[in-house]
Amino acid sequence: MRAFTINLWRGSSTWRESSAGRWWRAKATHERLVYAMVAVAAAATLAWLAVWQPLVDWQDRESRRLANAQRLLEWVSVNEERARAAARGASQSTDDRTRSILPVITQAAETAGIRLARLQPESGGAVSVSLEQQSFDQVVAWLNKLEEDNGVGVVQASLDAHRAPGFVNAQLRLNATP
Repeated sequence: MRAFTINLWRGSSTWRESSAGRWWRAKATHERLVYAMVAVAAAATLAWLAVWQPLVDWQDRESRRLANAQRLLEWVSVNEERARAAARGASQSTDDRTRSILPVITQAAETAGIRLARLQPESGGAVSVSLEQQSFDQVVAWLNKLEEDNGVGVVQASLDAHRAPGFVNAQLRLNATP
């Protein structure tokens, strides 16, 4: 058993016979000690750069993320009810305004003889309206009537001439005027 331990400590005969083994044996004891200390320092530096420092950086980054998440959670907890009330109020007022002008737009269009190609509610109570092949004069009269009688104004309009003279295609954005 003792011989086996000594062989492990001294190394195998392959190592001893290699050029590196001969080089190592040729060095004085104090030189071997210096080389061993340099190797240990290099290994420690490599371990610090390759393992320890990335772990410390990761921990710092995750600590900051945790702190940010905790601050956000605290802010959301404090402002949750206010945000819910604002959301309820905004959706109710938007829905009420949209609901109130949709029938007005469709009824006024029927009265004016305008065919609506598309009618789509948008955010903020606005309604997007598409018209195809409609008389320009009828469209202008309809928009004027909406404004004067119902308080629905044009926010944005895009009119394109149709092939037939006096007819247009239109993209309108209508909203209740305050």
